[in-house]
Parts: sequence; C-alpha cells; structure tokens
Amino acid sequence: MTPKGAATSGTGILMAEKKKKLPKQLAILDEDLCTGCDACVAVCPVDCIDKISDPSHPGYAMGICSIDLPVCIGCKLCAQICPWDVITMVPTNQVLLAPEFAGQIA
Repeated sequence: MTPKGAATSGTGILMAEKKKKLPKQLAILDEDLCTGCDACVAVCPVDCIDKISDPSHPGYAMGICSIDLPVCIGCKLCAQICPWDVITMVPTNQVLLAPEFAGQIA
C-alpha cells in the first residue's frame, strides 16, 4: 500500500517532496550598511543568517551578514534585534518581483 502523497518506483516507495509555503514577508538585509555585529545571527530560529568575511574587500573586513532567503520563515526577530536597522521585512510578493532576488526563492 502506498502512503498518500507518495509515488512508487521499481525500488520501492518514493516520498513526494513537500514544497515549503512561502512566508508573508521575508527579511531583506542591506549589505552596504551591515556592520557584522552578529546580533541577527544569534536570534534566527532557522539559522538562515551567516556572517561573510572577505579580507580583500575593505567593506567586508569585519564581515557582514547575509540572509539565505529560501530558508527564511519571516519571523521578524532579526529585524527587531538589529541595532542599525539594516534588516527590513518586505512582502514576499515584492521580493519575488525584484530582479536582484530572481531565482533565489522558489
């Protein structure tokens, strides 16, 4: 018997891949203004924020934070904790239409 939502193959049962429902808003970080203080990294419940360092780039000397948008759940914790207000919650439909984020979110 095949579970609901699964397909069968010659080798057995393949579970259907569930698509993540997109949140109403996504956290967008202005990398030009980020100081790399790590406050947002510490509060993210899904670990979608990483600190990036690039010693060859003067603006990245101390590192800046970057948000992995497909993992973001739109909880707003990072935007609330950021002491520099460089994280903005933007409606997901606007993010999907923005060319700079094309292909980052499915």
